Amino acid sequence: MDVTLREYRADRRSRLKVIGLISVMLACGVLEVVINDVPGWVGAILISVLAIVDGVWALSLWRSRTVVRADGVVVVGVVRSRKWAWHEIQDLVVETPSSTTPRRLIRLHDTRGRKTTLPYVAESHLPDLLALRPS
Repeated sequence: MDVTLREYRADRRSRLKVIGLISVMLACGVLEVVINDVPGWVGAILISVLAIVDGVWALSLWRSRTVVRADGVVVVGVVRSRKWAWHEIQDLVVETPSSTTPRRLIRLHDTRGRKTTLPYVAESHLPDLLALRPS
């Protein structure tokens, strides 16, 4: 039985704010198509593309998270979930993508040499995450 020890994701308030912003952007896009008297088929394509892009963005915000369980780590994305058992995880590392960005990412290095960014895991969460790892 998988017991969830920790789940790292955007808090509900932040998600609702961004989804509200996405909704406003979609409404503005539709309004722009209607106001500018775009031909029907072009407007339908533009609105469809905008709805798909905004929908994927909202879905990624709502679904993506990192789940730490007794048996390993699960990274949930828009379409798929990737799982690693604790024995498959070589290390958890803090990395800075470039020298110009102050953002720091937590990356999982597995035994096959692949790196995966853990969404919503901050540098301050790393000691807790390492403490949950069985010896």
